[in-house]
Formats: sequence, C-alpha cells, structure tokens
Amino acid sequence: MDAVFDAHYRIVQDEFALRGISLEIAYTPNGEPDYIYERGRLLVAAPDDNLDRLHGHLDGAHVIERGEDLAVVSIDRLRGGYLSVPDALAVLDPVFHRDLDRRPGVTPLISPNHLFHVERLCSAIEPEVPGGSSQPWPPPREPAEGEQPVRIGLVDTGLIKPVDAALTWLSAGVDGEDDPLITVLPGGLRLIPPFAGHGTFVAGVARCMAPRSEIFVGNELNIAGATLESKIIGKIEQVVARFQPAIINVSSGTYTRNDWNPIAFEGFINRHPDLTLVAAAGNDSTDRPLYPGAFPFPGIVSVGALGPDQEHLAWFSNYGQWVDVYALGEGIVNAFAVGQYRYHEPPKQPARQDFLRPLARWSGTSFAAPLVSGMIAARMGRTGEQSRQAAEALLDEARQNAIDGIGPVLPVPPADA
Repeated sequence: MDAVFDAHYRIVQDEFALRGISLEIAYTPNGEPDYIYERGRLLVAAPDDNLDRLHGHLDGAHVIERGEDLAVVSIDRLRGGYLSVPDALAVLDPVFHRDLDRRPGVTPLISPNHLFHVERLCSAIEPEVPGGSSQPWPPPREPAEGEQPVRIGLVDTGLIKPVDAALTWLSAGVDGEDDPLITVLPGGLRLIPPFAGHGTFVAGVARCMAPRSEIFVGNELNIAGATLESKIIGKIEQVVARFQPAIINVSSGTYTRNDWNPIAFEGFINRHPDLTLVAAAGNDSTDRPLYPGAFPFPGIVSVGALGPDQEHLAWFSNYGQWVDVYALGEGIVNAFAVGQYRYHEPPKQPARQDFLRPLARWSGTSFAAPLVSGMIAARMGRTGEQSRQAAEALLDEARQNAIDGIGPVLPVPPADA
C-alpha cells in the first residue's frame, strides 16, 4: 500500500468506523489494493429472483435492507463459520456467475458493497494556496446573447455556506446542502477538514464554463468525502427528484471486483433517458476502469485530465478506451473555504496552511469533469439541444481535436466564446 493511499484510506476508515461501518481492502495477488468494500455485506441484484438461491449457499445470511432492485445482505453470522466478503463471493461465483465473462462492462448478480470516494480517486493532490491569484482559472465565460439557464446537479460534498461575496461567479444561481466548517481554532480561523470544499470547488469550475447555469450541490459524499455503493444511487435519485437537472456531475468513483459494473447503477440511466451523467475518470495513472464513468452506456461521459498546456495527459490521469474525453484538470484555481487546512498526505503531512481568501489551486479529474459538464450546459443554453444531443456534439468536436496517444480532447473555450 503506498503512503498516499494509506493516508487517505485511514481517514475514511476511521470516519466510517465512528458510524459503526467497517471498511476493508481487497488485494490483488501481487499485494496491491484492488477495491474497498464494506465488511460483512453483499449487494444482491433482483432480490426476488436471487435471495433464496443465496440463502441456500450461505446459511445464516440475512437481509438488512431491501428495495425493488437491490438488497443489502449481512454475512456476519453465517452458520458454517466466518467468511470474508471475497471468500463468500468465491463460493457464490460458480452458482451466480458461472457464465459471466471476466471483463469490464458486464454486471454481476452479487457483489461487494463498494466504496465511492472523491479524494484518492478523483483529486490528484491536496488543495494549495494559489499565490497572487484573486480570480478563477480558467476564468468565467461571458454568456452568449440569449443563452438560457440549464440545471446541473452535483453529487458531491455540499456547498460551503454562506457563499463568500468575493466568489462573484457563485453569487447567484448556485445552492446546495451545507458543507459545514464546524471547528473554530484559536485565532478565529475555522478548521477545513480533509475533503471539505470539494463540492464548492466543483461548482465553481462548472459555473465558470456555464455562467447562466443553475447548480445544486448535494452533500451525498458526507463521510470523509465518501459513501457506499448501496447509498449512492438513492442519493443521486434524490438530487434528480429535488432539482430535476439536465446534467449530473459525479466527481467520485470506485474500482470494482473483477472490474465489473457496480450493480447499484443497473437501470439508472434507462430510468432517466433525458439525463447526462458526467463522471471523473480517476487519478491513479492506470487504464483500469473507474465507475460510474466506465459504464459503456449512452448518457454517461467519462472525463480524464490534461496538463496545463492542454496538449499532454496530466501526470495523474487515468486513461484508456473507456475514457470518453480529456479536459484541463491540472492547476485549476476556483472557489474554496477560508480557514486552516492540515495536510494529511506525505510529503506535506503534517504541515498546516491558512487559506485567507476563498480560493484554492487544485488538480484532478474531479475538476476536469465539471469543465465538461459546464461546456455541455453552455451548449444546451445556446442551442436548445437536450443534454445527450449537446454532449454528443461536444464529443464529436473532441474527436476532431484528438491528440495522438491520448484521445479526444475538449480545450477550454475562450472566455468570450
């Protein structure tokens, strides 16, 4: 386990433990982290069809949550003795997945309850003070004449409230659930916890690209920037029902067992045929698929990151045929919190940094994704296209701008474009 992954994982693990939820890591044969999951829990698709069969092979398993499409099953007290989640799945594979190809893009019937997370997966570095800059970069676009508002829903860590008056590009049209800064330090600054401010930064990036957009920032990733697979779809559905966005931005993700589709998302995109989901591709410099961006479905756009010159792949970005488009993701400056941040990853750990203006410089596919979400929204506002039409038109442009060795690229448009 590398030191950066370990630093992030320990924070998340401790926060979940405070809520009575145990996390564990599954490892590859060479000892690398494979995926993170909830201890003692399985997800079961189509429970009406599959629960009886599961009970026949795991005596003592019991349902703790059940919906029409998904059940959460506890295997903590099996009558045949303790089995870890990976061991239990090895028992069930010959029954449920005997004919399932071991390749990305297929959906199992039984899976771990994977962890979705913003930090190690979707922001490549911790936030930094942006030097002398007092404005966002890339800067806010000028809206086109007659450009109409389009709604963007962000599944993230919430919005730091009240929005600082200096963040003029967020002063109207942006709302969300609170991302609270609770602890006041000696001297009056508030403590900025790990992963706080992520949703605020993402909102700022999207709004700079789509200045007439209406943005709602959900606080779904509210346990150290993370949530479980069994929870995330319900939370996305709540944002859709509450805000009725045309675009959902998910700057988080998960690696999965066997790189199979996370079963909680099964049917989501079909339930929302007019919705486009834009997702970060991840920051582990790997071609391994990160979900939900890696879903091979229309209406889902996976975004990798380019470096500051927008001509080279960012050093951290995931890549591969499953990544639909690449956009600027390194050295972005946008909205953040005022307060003191304590670095938790080496080599900066345990340094402290005071953010005296509500801006940060940050990097990651987390922030390439809202650039693309904003570009889709801006095009919709100009053309009257539906979100999937606008997304496909931009992807066509990106294919025409493809860079050898990288793939389709969307450069940041000029501020007056």
